[in-house]
Amino acid sequence: MQAVGKFLNITDLLRQNGILFVPLKGPLLSYRIYGDPTIRFSHDIDLLVEVGAIEDVMKILLENGYRLSDGVIWPKKKIQKEMVIDSSHHLSFSNKELNLCVEVHWVLMSGLPFPLKKQKAIVEQNLMGMDFAGRKFTVLTKEFELLYLMIHGAKHGWQRLKWLVDINEYPVNEVNDIAFGQLVRQFNAGRIVVQTNDLLKRFCGTQLPFVGNERLPGYFIRYAFQSIDGEIDEILSIRDHLRLYRYLWLMFPSLNYKYKTILDAFCRPSDIPVIDSSFKAAYYFYRPYSFIKRRILHA
Repeated sequence: MQAVGKFLNITDLLRQNGILFVPLKGPLLSYRIYGDPTIRFSHDIDLLVEVGAIEDVMKILLENGYRLSDGVIWPKKKIQKEMVIDSSHHLSFSNKELNLCVEVHWVLMSGLPFPLKKQKAIVEQNLMGMDFAGRKFTVLTKEFELLYLMIHGAKHGWQRLKWLVDINEYPVNEVNDIAFGQLVRQFNAGRIVVQTNDLLKRFCGTQLPFVGNERLPGYFIRYAFQSIDGEIDEILSIRDHLRLYRYLWLMFPSLNYKYKTILDAFCRPSDIPVIDSSFKAAYYFYRPYSFIKRRILHA
């Protein structure tokens, strides 16, 4: 109940300041799935805002006892801000007194097969209203939310089985199969649907009534099983990095996605303040240099 109260307080704060937002997961997802906002445990509050509202939200949070979480940066230079936006998907803020973390997203997640502008358009086409605790919220449609949960779980290798449980318990009888199928085709996410069903069959003994028609690369399912069974490492070895990128490479078949996957591998937000350049290429060249210096020469 305290977590739900914190969620309402932070969303009320943004609403009072005229900030439009879309809650992701959290108490509203718990309410949708279980009819109770307190059943599903959340570590933080995820909110999707317009990219142009990031600094306004930051100002509001900083004025109300929040600070950028450890390791999170928001540079002053325009080109560096653009690099953070291009290479990441959210800023994390912490309030030690409330023991609360708020993640402010400008895209649903990084690593999707769309540029920011197209992803924004897809989100805008798949929103609906929801009443909760005497307030009106704008949330993802159930079709889009279900696909989002599947992509989110797949992107993280399904390390936490609670993500699979959310999908297993999701009210799929309220999901329009035609609209869901259109979204799957729009995202070219057939592999993720097949993977999700394979995992549901193994761990829950169930399957979704939606069937992907794509042949699943063997490594794409093996990696997920190994990720679920293995330990969660805070620092990945070089071998683990290569395994992860091989897995991510297989998520979506489009060439644009694969190009973006390669590009993302060459830029890490925490590297950006180290570089003082007016050329974006410099930020991408620094990443392999930094990796070699830290992981190979230093070792």
